[in-house]
Amino acid sequence: MSRKSSRHENNLKKEEKLNKLELKIAEILTEISSQNSNVEYNQDDPFSSKSPPKVTLQYFLGRIKKYSQIEKSTLIIILIYADRMCITSGIILNPHNIHRIILGCLLLAIKYNEDIYFTNEQYSKIGGVSLKEINDLESYCIQFLDYNLYVSEDIYLKYLSYISNYTNGKS
Repeated sequence: MSRKSSRHENNLKKEEKLNKLELKIAEILTEISSQNSNVEYNQDDPFSSKSPPKVTLQYFLGRIKKYSQIEKSTLIIILIYADRMCITSGIILNPHNIHRIILGCLLLAIKYNEDIYFTNEQYSKIGGVSLKEINDLESYCIQFLDYNLYVSEDIYLKYLSYISNYTNGKS
């Protein structure tokens, strides 16, 4: 880990402590992404970056939490959307695309689930991408979700249970 990356991680520990549920979501996504670490950059995947971001998912989710102050339920919906999107599109979560998929799903989840949210420009700054990129990510996500953002209570509780019972590689 680079010195700069390490400093970011230390700042996370001080400022953006993730609660147990949020840590588990980061661990789940990291595990899935790591299992597919052999997947190369794919120019046909609209979420894929040529090289994986240097920040961890834990840091990334901490940053999102710190600056957007999203609700716990919205984090769970992000996971549901990411899962749905991968199923419908055939996209495989991997280190090249996970951060952008999460960012695109964040936009949809927060707008659908919360009463108050920021502009896309503010979320682009939180996510470290341009306004055009964040608008494109949102557009791709909504299309891959077939414009269906509804999450039933049964599905929500199923994911909440999965997250709650998750322990490092074992669900």
